[in-house]
Amino acid sequence: MKTGMYLRIAIITALTAATVTVAPAAVSAADGAAPAASAAGKTPAPAWRTSLAGTLSNNSALFDIVSVGPDAAWAVGAQYVDGVSQGVILRWNGRAWQQQTTPAVPETGVWHAVDAVSARDVWAYGWDQQGETLGHYDGKRWTETPLPAEQGYGFAKLAAVPGKTWLVSDTAINSYSHGVWQSTPLPTGVRISAIEARTAHDAWAVGQFGYVGQPSRSVLLHWDGRSWTETAPAGSNLTLSAVYQESARSVWVTALTPYSEDEPQQSKVLHWNGRTWRDVTGPVDGLWATAITGDGKGTVWVSGDPYGYEGTALYWRLRGGKWTSVEGDAVPGGHTQAYDIEALAPTGRTGQFWSVGTYGLITGESTSAQYELIQRSTR
Repeated sequence: MKTGMYLRIAIITALTAATVTVAPAAVSAADGAAPAASAAGKTPAPAWRTSLAGTLSNNSALFDIVSVGPDAAWAVGAQYVDGVSQGVILRWNGRAWQQQTTPAVPETGVWHAVDAVSARDVWAYGWDQQGETLGHYDGKRWTETPLPAEQGYGFAKLAAVPGKTWLVSDTAINSYSHGVWQSTPLPTGVRISAIEARTAHDAWAVGQFGYVGQPSRSVLLHWDGRSWTETAPAGSNLTLSAVYQESARSVWVTALTPYSEDEPQQSKVLHWNGRTWRDVTGPVDGLWATAITGDGKGTVWVSGDPYGYEGTALYWRLRGGKWTSVEGDAVPGGHTQAYDIEALAPTGRTGQFWSVGTYGLITGESTSAQYELIQRSTR
């Protein structure tokens, strides 16, 4: 089983491997083109409907998504074309998803992360064998921005707020403001899985500490505008995978229990109330949780990699203190399986949400192809 960075390594590695050539499983340019799927024991509404699937190459994946309103969203990932991995930036214009190529989108093998302050302030991070790339979109064109000295080795995490952008590498938390990079070194053994910022003075980074000969532990770092302070629960050895900041005194994280050959990893959801962390997992099960977001009004969504290979994407919604499981839409056009959600994002203030990831299409007795997936909740 692979989670977090290891899952992404596996997906990206697959983009450099040969696969069976098949036609795309489905093309859904706009929401509502495919009916939502449901199963016994699952809540059918609010449904998650496929907005885009199978339009890229037969070895493609999406890793991150950001939305600044119902008519503006960006999803990033990669596709494998003619033996070469190509970074992909998709843009939602309120009607359909379109791949961005001009003007001047920087070239890279994989776009790994994206965040935005507005439709005129969008950031994307990518990499390939030639190095790393940080792109910025000003509403008219993309330009390449110089990187910090402490780079991310292909798996940096990105967060952007007005006047400040963070890029977390394997060795430092880098921040960019007014054309200047500043770096806060990370202790040896600390690996950050996700970062989210609410303002230039309020940000969270989560991950895990692991070093030979020392016990592993959770890492939760808070930025107060002056320094990063660790606020991890004492004694916790969870692997923190994603973070969502609802307010200054309400922060949510997803986590996984330690790996064991005898016991499968379990998902956890933790909540910070401004003073303490509390386990609020409840009935959340059936997937390795690696994505979390919310609407800022008390509703929280969690998703990730469902247990096993069969079935569609699985989402959990927390509203009014109650968790509800919701199945994602099944992509039509063939035998599909292995749905995996990499990231979630609200669609502005509409009460709807985006998700991105991948799904597998069975192409033969022992072969399959992997495609990009974008879904949106109906409410």
